[in-house]
Amino acid sequence: MQDKIIILKNTKNGIVKDTIVSVQDTIRLNLENLVKLQKPDEDLVVHTIAEPLSGIELFGIWVGAILAIVTIIYTLIQLNKLLKNDNELQSQINELVKLNNLFERRLRMSVKPRLWSNGSGMNRIKQDFYIQFDNRGQIAYYTGCEILEGEENISKIENWNQDIPILTNDYIRLPGISKIDPQALYFRIKIFYYDMEKYEYETVIEWNKGKVRFLETIEL
Repeated sequence: MQDKIIILKNTKNGIVKDTIVSVQDTIRLNLENLVKLQKPDEDLVVHTIAEPLSGIELFGIWVGAILAIVTIIYTLIQLNKLLKNDNELQSQINELVKLNNLFERRLRMSVKPRLWSNGSGMNRIKQDFYIQFDNRGQIAYYTGCEILEGEENISKIENWNQDIPILTNDYIRLPGISKIDPQALYFRIKIFYYDMEKYEYETVIEWNKGKVRFLETIEL
């Protein structure tokens, strides 16, 4: 026998039977103004049914989902563009740096002095000497020198108080005084100079018993 539920209704004539339903049926209750729901000793199971969504609400949910997807796609596209633009910008910067370095090297070669020595001289009686700086490159401006080795045997090397130009295909002579016979003297000096574009240079020079050698030139 199938279980049934009897719904009772309170009327002015007393409590009367209102409805008989099967336990498999769905009972809809309006509980808005209900103060207390009483149930017998047996378990009372109440299944509630959610209010169905309206067409507008469903449309709003779909629109929100689509907008979210579109926003994600747009964000990914913009990020990809930014990464691409950054790579292109970096590539352009690298090319500009290469061009600038190439231009600077060419400019430096075009104004570079080329110092060498076509001779030296000494007076063994007066114990003085000189080193000749010849220039077969562009104009140089001699600014001074530093003694690297053999200072103990040198009384003086000329220290001009101004920059001395060494013109193309011209020369200057740097004089000094030795404490010993210049024929037996050994020392090394470093001279400093710059070109017309203010690029600086250092050249190490050796004096060995009257013979002069230019050992090394460094472009700063």
